[in-house]
Amino acid sequence: MAKDILTEICDRRREDIARLGFCYGHEVPQTRKRPIVPFLPKPGTILEIKRASPSKGQIAPDLDAAKTAKAYIKAGTAAISCLTEQNYFHGSLDDLQAACRAAEKKAAVLRKDFLLDEEEVRIAYRCGADAVLLIARILEEEKLVSMARTAFELGIAVLLEVREDGDVEKALTVLSEAHRLNADDKIVLGINSRDLSNFTIDLLIPLKLKERILHLFKERKTNLPIPRIISESGITTPAAADFTGHLGFHGVLIGEAAARNPAEAKRLVKSFCGGAKAAAHHLDYEFSFWKKLSARLSEREEQKTARPLVKICGLTNKEDALLAAELGADILGFIFAEKSPRTNAAEEKTADMLRDVRSEAERLHSEGKIPRVPLMVGVIVDVASELGNAAYELCYEGVLDGIQFHGCPELAQGALGYPALPVAGEEELKTLALLYSVGFPRVLVDAKNLSGTYADGDARYGGTGTQLSESLVEAVKKQGTLWLSGGITPENSAPLTARFAPELLDVCSGIESAPGKKDAEKLTNLFRALQNA
Repeated sequence: MAKDILTEICDRRREDIARLGFCYGHEVPQTRKRPIVPFLPKPGTILEIKRASPSKGQIAPDLDAAKTAKAYIKAGTAAISCLTEQNYFHGSLDDLQAACRAAEKKAAVLRKDFLLDEEEVRIAYRCGADAVLLIARILEEEKLVSMARTAFELGIAVLLEVREDGDVEKALTVLSEAHRLNADDKIVLGINSRDLSNFTIDLLIPLKLKERILHLFKERKTNLPIPRIISESGITTPAAADFTGHLGFHGVLIGEAAARNPAEAKRLVKSFCGGAKAAAHHLDYEFSFWKKLSARLSEREEQKTARPLVKICGLTNKEDALLAAELGADILGFIFAEKSPRTNAAEEKTADMLRDVRSEAERLHSEGKIPRVPLMVGVIVDVASELGNAAYELCYEGVLDGIQFHGCPELAQGALGYPALPVAGEEELKTLALLYSVGFPRVLVDAKNLSGTYADGDARYGGTGTQLSESLVEAVKKQGTLWLSGGITPENSAPLTARFAPELLDVCSGIESAPGKKDAEKLTNLFRALQNA
């Protein structure tokens, strides 16, 4: 089996250290000359000095580390990350020293590398770094604790990167050591949206693992202070930085976007800090969908559940909604769109029905009769319509958990929910890429209705049984985590799952006896098929 990229990097690093020593042949001061700057005492950004990467190739091969550091400081960043890995990222200890000299006392500097030994921590300290990155995944727990202890004793901070369950347990041990050494202020947890084994990105990983860490702290009733947690990687636009700030992270590490275009740095910093400031005063309904979804995904991973999330959409009555909940639906969808045959009108009786569904689902869950309370979303196609406003109001009230913005991606609001993109061909994939770039961790891809059936041929409306071609599904999956809708039935749900491994299946017309009326047998067969997939 071929090595993953992370293993390859670390193996080559060991070879280089054996051949060149821990300084890689660079001149390193014997004593530190720069005062230590606290690392992220307040929420802020970490902008990265980065020449290249295994996934992107050359990014900024001719950058001047000192000039880049000064540009980042002028942009208002709280900290600077300097890559010193030479083979794959083309960094060096010379870059680190130049960045530290340029930063003076104005910003903290992080040495970012695949560090394997305590001596590398000491070298970072002597070069002027205020923090070191330690990657839990590549270090045995005893070594990780020893390297962190070395940093704490030197007075510098640790950015401890976690991404998997085993990493979290290691992090708790390091946090305990920091607490013992009275160094709680010198450790920050970083959650990487990039899988370092293959360099793929999932922007929901940081939020998902953050929710798990917070749950673990609560569950174990530890006396450790809640750590500062930052999101790393995958942020390429100011809009994405704003989105991440709103999700309650203490900071964000931004690499390629800043390194490629230092002039954009100020907008990235301002966007994240604006989002973080707003998050400190957020309303309960804002971004709650993403947090609840992350908690659900985290729970499923702990239980090692194989089947995809299931959203049952087009619900129009309490009985069908509760049956879906009893069978294990993760999300219930209620359509607020005038032309849809499955619409839920703005009348008070619809709001009362949804309140009853939530109340009854919560009761059944408390009595142990259903495994979970499904998330409830309102599906809208017009953000300014009376029905759209009715769905918003139910979000504000806490009856709905979020909004599915169906076919109106330019108006989708991350604060309230996620976009759904009707797709008929390759052209729509450009819009999909744009939605990911502005920070949406998930996009539901639906088969576009071009038949004229229902809604007078309006392509935003589905529920016609139309399916995406296999080639389009493959193309969609290359861009992000697959949420799939369109023509899904009890009969094809298991083959679709086996072929494409979607994280979520959205099912509507394939389980109906008539538009808006679910067929109990078909609904039951759907969950049975997926359970056995």
